[in-house]
Amino acid sequence: MKHITLGFIILLAFGPLTAQKRCNAVVRGQILNVHNTLPVPMAEVFIEAGHLHATSDAGGRFILAGVCNGPVLIEIDKHGFQHLHVDLILRGDTQILVFLTTIAEWTDTITIHVRKERSGAMTLNSQGILEQNDRDLSNISATLPGIQTLQSGRNQSKPMAHGLYGLRFPIISQQFRLEGQSWGNDHNPEADARGFDEIEWLKDASLLKFGHDGIGGALRLQRHSAAHEGEQNLEQAFSYNSNGHQTGYSARFIQKADSAAPIVYGNAALRISGNYRTPDVWLENTPLSELSLSSGYAQTHNGKETRWDGEFYRFESGIFRGTRIGSVDDLLNAINRSEPITNNRFAFRIEQPRQVAAHATFQGSTTCKTEKGREEWHYAMQYDQRREFDFHRNSANHFPQLDLILITPSVIYRRIIKTNAATQWEWGNQATGHLHRYGGYYFLPDFQGWSHGNYGILHKHSKRIAHTFSLRLDEKYISARERINGAWQQQSRFFINYSAAYTGLIQTENHLLQWHISRMWRAPWVNELYSSGVHHGAASFEKGNSNLETEKSYRAELEWEYDHNRRITAYLSPFFNYLPGFINLTPMKEPMLTVRGAFPGFEYLQGNAIFTGVDAQTKLSLANNLNIRVGIQYVHARYTKTERYPAFVPPFRSQNILTWKRQRLLFHLQHEFVARQHSYTTGSDFLPPPPAYHLWHIKIKSSHEQQNGWQWILEGNNLLNQNYRSYMDRFRYFMDMPGRNVRIVIIKPLHHHHKKHL
Repeated sequence: MKHITLGFIILLAFGPLTAQKRCNAVVRGQILNVHNTLPVPMAEVFIEAGHLHATSDAGGRFILAGVCNGPVLIEIDKHGFQHLHVDLILRGDTQILVFLTTIAEWTDTITIHVRKERSGAMTLNSQGILEQNDRDLSNISATLPGIQTLQSGRNQSKPMAHGLYGLRFPIISQQFRLEGQSWGNDHNPEADARGFDEIEWLKDASLLKFGHDGIGGALRLQRHSAAHEGEQNLEQAFSYNSNGHQTGYSARFIQKADSAAPIVYGNAALRISGNYRTPDVWLENTPLSELSLSSGYAQTHNGKETRWDGEFYRFESGIFRGTRIGSVDDLLNAINRSEPITNNRFAFRIEQPRQVAAHATFQGSTTCKTEKGREEWHYAMQYDQRREFDFHRNSANHFPQLDLILITPSVIYRRIIKTNAATQWEWGNQATGHLHRYGGYYFLPDFQGWSHGNYGILHKHSKRIAHTFSLRLDEKYISARERINGAWQQQSRFFINYSAAYTGLIQTENHLLQWHISRMWRAPWVNELYSSGVHHGAASFEKGNSNLETEKSYRAELEWEYDHNRRITAYLSPFFNYLPGFINLTPMKEPMLTVRGAFPGFEYLQGNAIFTGVDAQTKLSLANNLNIRVGIQYVHARYTKTERYPAFVPPFRSQNILTWKRQRLLFHLQHEFVARQHSYTTGSDFLPPPPAYHLWHIKIKSSHEQQNGWQWILEGNNLLNQNYRSYMDRFRYFMDMPGRNVRIVIIKPLHHHHKKHL
């Protein structure tokens, strides 16, 4: 045995001593945290020679099969822990006990429990992201319990949590929010999940370090950029979808040449699709293309970590031709038509109307270790552009109907101090500027603005109980040139308010209980205040309301997790959210007729609302290789002073998955049920909520622990080719949802060490 880095192992037992060179030995082990002896799940265990790979389970246990006798180097890697090399000489089956040491100075919060590494966070790791190589960020994040999507056709979607979306559910890239999301809900988030290592749904009190307006929580995208000396990693994924003949490719590379060298990473991803199909017809002008590039490096030296990140994202999509209607009567007829009147053909070419979104960001950070904690500086510059090209222009005319540009500089300062082993203080300051202009025709005004916030967080914990208290004060200013009756008028708004939150946590051997209580607020932003015109991406006319006031939130949520030897696991999360001044996009009584045709009209209205609901999921092991998982999502929303219901609240949804494992294959049979939205005010929308529907899906997946490193996924969605419409699709007035689809994903990881480091 050889001790390398900060960690150690205990050799418990070994088999008969034989000198033969055989490759049939089995190495079993368990990984524990050296500080509290708790199991460490989701740690990567691998042997470079032979590309043997395993991942520790919830109990920290792992198995490596097919190991050759003789000298063996086992490597163990886990974000937040020191990387460990274990040298063994195998002469048969072996069992080991491994202790890992945490890297405490770089963690965001105090880690005190097993199944969740960050209090109040639900996490999707890099493997889960890679397996969904063909999907956008919103649909990938929707695999987390409680998150759904608000769509405008297949190509535009927004993630939503507990019925809340947009500015109430900010998306944080590393340390900074995606500012282009302030334009509204008819375009995708300006990020590709495949460029990140982890997606978290943050709900706890530490959320206030990123902002004051995450009323539904926040979706955080992170790159860990973790590598050890001499390591080179390349992960590639290829995907194909039969519906739309969509192809996708992604590659992620990371390396660290030696102990003094920086960690360097890069990512590239591309997705291209043609028209997609309902069970009956091809939908004209629904192709898409998506490109994302990112790179950066991180270096730690003498207690100081320096990091630089750069990203570029471009998305182009056609907008379904069946949403372009000439007159109000034609629009009403189209809404009531079961099949759209468009060309029923397949094509890859994106024509008008179309939408093009581009995003570029540059982030830098410096983190210095201090005597009792650390000090952080983060800075970023974001550039966002969104262009929409009108249907009624000649296809050779590339002048956009809508051309929005937003430039956003930001800076964050943080200070973290650990006063003792159980107490940590954190405070910080964040400042952001906004410079916006529009080109083409008026929809959103030119504006300038700034926001500034100060926060403080206290973490206290023992071995089983933890408390987090946070307080934040923010001010926001916006100055816009609003057009009223054809004349320009300068409008200015200033907002100031506070947010407060508390999270408690209790951990036992089988149970994890958390509760979150918060008071938060949100200022109305430019799209809600001043928008006026056609939102081509959502095929609608939207009208802002410059009289909107501050929206507040009083939220209480409980999270309970149970794990009984992995044979029975359960998750239950009821929530209550009272929203005085709730701002909601609401259908108008009549469609809007413009020079570009007739469109469904929507306006921003304000009222007091209550959101309640529950997310629940349980998994039962019926046999050694057979289990079933049942999950439900339910949200109920209503206004308190009127007999009305808010629009765009998701209906009841359930998912049941039967999984059977056979050697290195996993078979999944999934049933999905979505109910009709009964919380609906009669006559308040252009079309009543669609009927309930059932969908069946199947998936076959190769086990990730294959010796050659290859993994493949074969999946069939909507197997029965069901006709249905979704209440959460803003294009449901015009078309059905996609029909049957067969998807294939192939993943090939390459892990290499330079010989001098072995």
